[in-house]
Amino acid sequence: MKLEVTQALAHPGQEYRFSGTQAIADQEIGGDLVRLDECIVEGRFMADEEGNVSLKGQLRTIAHARCAKCLGEAQAPVENAFDETFLRGGDPEDDEIFAYDGQEISLDKLVMSYAVMALPIRFLCREDCPGLAYRDPDVAPAEPGIQYPFAGLRQLLENNEEV
Repeated sequence: MKLEVTQALAHPGQEYRFSGTQAIADQEIGGDLVRLDECIVEGRFMADEEGNVSLKGQLRTIAHARCAKCLGEAQAPVENAFDETFLRGGDPEDDEIFAYDGQEISLDKLVMSYAVMALPIRFLCREDCPGLAYRDPDVAPAEPGIQYPFAGLRQLLENNEEV
């Protein structure tokens, strides 16, 4: 998402509203893949006399990942408020600041940073998720194709007890 700031630079101190959407690439976080729906971004901005632009607003999206208990599909709402200043002529490669040149500000870095910061620590498909259900290895699984990773270990333990 690009933010046109020409009017704000011509009228320092004047506040302007903005809204739009921003796509975010899938993120690998802690070894898990997290997919984010398109973010809705809205807020206000204004420039100062030096050409720095202050943005205040919030973003909203839905994050999708695997449930931490059962590994099924899970999703969580993501909302985060931001209050940042983009420095005119700053180094855009510097991860410690937000910078821009010209008459437009790219909100890619800001949106991605604030969306990732607001992700839940772990995803759950539902609050009372029972987790992985391990069944008797001699009984066929309720759903074809489901594997029970500790079924072989259970058989070894049962065989060992018979000795």
